[in-house]
Amino acid sequence: MREKIIFIAIFILAVPMIVFAQPQVTITPSKGEPAAVITIEGKGFHPEEEIDIVITLDEGEKVGLGTEKVDIIKTDANGLFSVKSGIPINAKPGKHKIEIIGNKGSQLETVIEVTPKEKK
Repeated sequence: MREKIIFIAIFILAVPMIVFAQPQVTITPSKGEPAAVITIEGKGFHPEEEIDIVITLDEGEKVGLGTEKVDIIKTDANGLFSVKSGIPINAKPGKHKIEIIGNKGSQLETVIEVTPKEKK
């Protein structure tokens, strides 16, 4: 009986230490010229979480991404989402910060590289 009590006590103490999946985002392609279409996919977010995706351009201008065809980006029951967007046409070449913020506390930052527009 004592072994069962010790096992239960260890289990109760260990449960809070379980690390839940951290949010992750993949942007495909990871770089592109202004107006290029990108796919933003996330996992490890809270289920049914509303997501804001914002790119910071030069001079601190913030532009929302991924909401061209939908009003709200929302994860599914497994904390996944996928949305297409375009790199803003006024984005200058260089690396730009992208913030992904959920309304249930998920958040992370990543970058995308904007390449010079090809001359045709």
